[in-house]
Amino acid sequence: TLVALTCGAQLSFSECCELFIGKSRDDVEQYLTNEGLSFPANWSTGFYEQALDALKNEVTAIKGARTVLQRLITAKVPFCVASNGLLAKMHVTLERTQMRAWCEGRMFSAYDVGQSKPAPDVFLHAAKTLGVRPNECAVIEDSPSGFEAAANAQMRCFAYLPDRGTTPVNLFGAHKFHDMRD
Repeated sequence: TLVALTCGAQLSFSECCELFIGKSRDDVEQYLTNEGLSFPANWSTGFYEQALDALKNEVTAIKGARTVLQRLITAKVPFCVASNGLLAKMHVTLERTQMRAWCEGRMFSAYDVGQSKPAPDVFLHAAKTLGVRPNECAVIEDSPSGFEAAANAQMRCFAYLPDRGTTPVNLFGAHKFHDMRD
């Protein structure tokens, strides 16, 4: 989102979130191109360095997420993190929230497997790697592109929407919930 603003996009923070959360670098570039805005060829390098530095100090765990993972581990239910983000970003956020050790060997990035969400690639790769059929998977997602990717993968999806006032127009069949305790 920062790159859109520095390239001249006239967007509010809320509009940036709506347009870019859960989206890929290519989606940001497509937006800028469609708006007739130019951007440096290597914009993502500096952007990711700044974003990772900021995350090291600012990210906090979603309330109840640690408990969910602890219960999955205790019940021996396979789980993973499947993200449009870089593996380096997952390392930073999971380290900062003290969940990285639980997720080692269970992190999958769309950058490494093909197309980003809403394509199902990262979910299907994760399921295959973990030896689970897609129709046996449950996905917890927080973005419309993730809801769509889960639907495209034929996986049951739960839409984590902590802000009860904002619901995306299309949940792609995902079941919404507002609290990790649910």
